Amino acid sequence: MTAARRAGALLLFVGLLLAGCATETAAAPRCEAGQRLAIVAQSVPGAAYLPCIDDLPPGWRFDDFEVDDDGARFSLLSDRADRPVEVSLSPSCDVGAATPVAPRDEGVRTYQRADSISPRYAGRFYDVFPRGCVTYAFDFERGPHIALVDELLRTVRLYPRRQLRQELEDEFGLTLDP
Repeated sequence: MTAARRAGALLLFVGLLLAGCATETAAAPRCEAGQRLAIVAQSVPGAAYLPCIDDLPPGWRFDDFEVDDDGARFSLLSDRADRPVEVSLSPSCDVGAATPVAPRDEGVRTYQRADSISPRYAGRFYDVFPRGCVTYAFDFERGPHIALVDELLRTVRLYPRRQLRQELEDEFGLTLDP
């Protein structure tokens, strides 16, 4: 990478990181080394994993994206659901009486809490890891809820911070702290 290109990438990256201090609404943080995911990483410094969007299944759409000094939040909506799923990254979370379930990734503890199973299937999933937590708040009508939960958990992945750090260094010569 030329010095001019590296400087341009650095200025763009720094500008986006500074924009992360205010609320930001735009495109989804994709599961790839990029500016959106770097902004998510800076919202919770040190979080071992970052939530990101893999491929959206048919009928799903990205609805909202906000980043501030307290974390990152985005929502997804399915054409088979009348309420969005809220996904949030924070430095920690209280899983309360949630039940441990099979972990979604190595080094992650996953929990599920059902607030209601009838007439609606509503609750939360939590992915807990060093210096971070991703919460998935859902509220689906009974019937399509099983497929919707499955699609949600396949769509939102956890991207290792160490991988993002290395890719940003290799691709743009940038350092992600910490």
